[in-house]
This record gives sequence, structure tokens and C-alpha cells, in this order.
Amino acid sequence: MSYHPPKRTTWHPTSAINPDFLLQDLEREVETLSTNATVHPSSTFCLRNFSPIASYSWFEGTSPFIAVPGYPRIWSNAPSRVPADSGLHFVDGHGAHMGHQSPLLPMFAAIDTLHDNFPYQNLDLVTDRNSLRKLLRCIDQQRDRAFRIDVDLVGKTCLFTRREKFLMETINGFSGYGHEYEKAATKSRRGSEGEVSHHRVVTYDFGGLQMLLRYKVDACTESESEDNFLASFSALNIGGQAKSPASQPDSYSHYTNRFGIKVKLTYPRSVVPQSRVIEIKTRSSRNALNWKEAYPQLYLSQTPYLYLARHTDGKFGSVEKIDINDPAMASYAKRAKDAMRKLQLLLVSILTAVRKQGEGKPLSLVYYGGKLKLYKRREGTGKPIEVEISRKFCR
Repeated sequence: MSYHPPKRTTWHPTSAINPDFLLQDLEREVETLSTNATVHPSSTFCLRNFSPIASYSWFEGTSPFIAVPGYPRIWSNAPSRVPADSGLHFVDGHGAHMGHQSPLLPMFAAIDTLHDNFPYQNLDLVTDRNSLRKLLRCIDQQRDRAFRIDVDLVGKTCLFTRREKFLMETINGFSGYGHEYEKAATKSRRGSEGEVSHHRVVTYDFGGLQMLLRYKVDACTESESEDNFLASFSALNIGGQAKSPASQPDSYSHYTNRFGIKVKLTYPRSVVPQSRVIEIKTRSSRNALNWKEAYPQLYLSQTPYLYLARHTDGKFGSVEKIDINDPAMASYAKRAKDAMRKLQLLLVSILTAVRKQGEGKPLSLVYYGGKLKLYKRREGTGKPIEVEISRKFCR
């Protein structure tokens, strides 16, 4: 895989997205989609059959690679003070690492490394959590949150590809402590010191839609046997029996190559249990957490815990460890369920519109000026899905 340095920008929290970027390489408008569907009071929504499928970690260098299943950073301590965020940070790490190739490829590489015959053809939607959160914001009529998502249909399955104008940001001026706090509060697993980010792939039934979803993991809690990292993978075994330390003394096997991506296999072949996954957020003690944003983020990935660190002018106190299934969270959960019902209806309308266009027609969703529109994308633009991947979705 050739490495292409990503585009950079100076970041400001009120930066607007230029409509020229949103409409780049787009041709005609196909359909305007309703984002305010009326949900019947008696209708119910259920997320069922949640299952972690794969995970992987990005490692940087002259030739970046992914470690499968990899390992997230481990919650270590609650620092009392950290410097303000500064410097260069990823906006879309997958877009940055993959250059002109599809940002979805690492997900498929990780799944195929851990599964011999994953049933891709049963899926309705393949997406990042980020794209679903953007659709929730347009349902909420956040007119200033313009975005674009490229869409491809393979078989009956709709693939969402995140599109960002800039893949990295340079923070100038004060923008909080989130990056620095997360770095100080967590540690790398032994042998994973070069890890840039960790990602998890899950499947579930989203109100009747079969979903494959990828999201970034901030950290996990430490297992009782973390000092022996092989034992610390006391988790969900995937794709066969793990090799014992005697037969595999190193945590990393040799490189393999899948879809042009360098992959290193970590042992055992298992992912960290979902019960240990955590999200980390920081907030000023003067500002309340926006649960309208935070709870759906946790819900979509079924992340069980939020570690909330509050500060006063950069001085942090103890961390609030919130269980999203706690009875105290019931009101936020109800509001999120109402939003998920609307999201499910919107996704059905998107799938219907995309399937009507037929397979092989590149499309894009654009939200701008309070309207969500589906456009025909010019052939050969965007980051199309490779034929080797497309074939996996054919029955």
C-alpha cells in the first residue's frame, strides 16, 4: 500500500464546509429525502443480536499497517492536569491512511483475517458510526452541520463512505483537553506502543436492518491478568482456536497482505469483551454534557461505559464512570430510542432510493441548507469499492 500524506487544515470550531466540496464531482440530483418522518406513538424500536465481529489497530510509519485483532489503549489513571490540545490530529484517520483507496478496506481486511466465510450478502448497510451520527443531526435539523457521505450499492447492500474536506486538523488556539487527557489517562498494551488508533467492527439488527458498523474505541478497562497480555485477551474467540504462547511466543505474526493492506496478526485471535470498552470525554465543570449527542454515540456502538472527566480551568478532579444502562440514564435512553426510530425510517428511505438506482451507480448523500439530497456521482470519482470486495456481497 502506497502512503499518501493527507491534506491538512487549520481548525476552528465554527468552520463551515464549503458547498464546492460537498458538490464536487456530483451530477444530477436523484431525490430529496424527508428527514422529519412522523413516528407513530405506538411504534417501537429494537436493536437486537449485537455481536462484535472484528477489531484492528493502526500503526504508523513509512509503510502503515494494521494489527488484527489488535488491542485498545488501557485505562490507567485519572491525571489532575494536562496541557491543552494542540498540534496535528486526524479528522478521518482511515481516509488519511488509505490515500486513494477505499477507507472501508481495513474493515474488510480485519473481518477476512478472522473469518473464513463471513456472510456479507445478508447485510443491508455497511457504515461507520460517524455517518449515522451525521444523519441523526440532520434529523434534528442542525442546519449548520453540513456533510457528505458517498454511497455505493453492491448486491442489495448499501455501503456508506465518510467524506471530509480535510483529513487532518492543526489546532490553533484553545479547543479543550480531550486529546491530551485521553493520552495521559490511558496506556498502550505491552508491544502496542506504536498504535495510532483502535477500531471495532460489530453487527446487529437495527429495527429490521442488518447492519455492519465500525467505530473508534477510546480505551478499555484493564483485565486482572493484564501483565500477561496473552492472558488479557480473555475474550470472545473468533474464527478458530487461538494459538498458545508455546506455539506462538511473539504477540505478532508475520505480515500478510489483504486488498493491498499490510496486516499483522496478533495472538490470540480474539477481541476484547464488549463489557470492557469505554468512551472518554472531558468537559468544563461549568458546562453540562450534551446527552443528546453523547447518548446516541454510545448507543449506536453499544459502548457500556462513559468516563467523564470534568475540569476547572484545566485542573481535573475525579472521573465520573457512567453506566449507560443505569436507571438514572432512563430519560436519555428514551430520547435516544425516539431518535433511533426516526433514523431507522430515514435509512429505509435511503436504501429504497439507492436500490432504485441499481447496482454500480455511484451516488452521494449531501446535507446542506437543511435538506438531505441524494445525487448521482460522476463515474470514476470518489473511492470506489474494489471488485474483490464487491464480489463478497453477491449471492
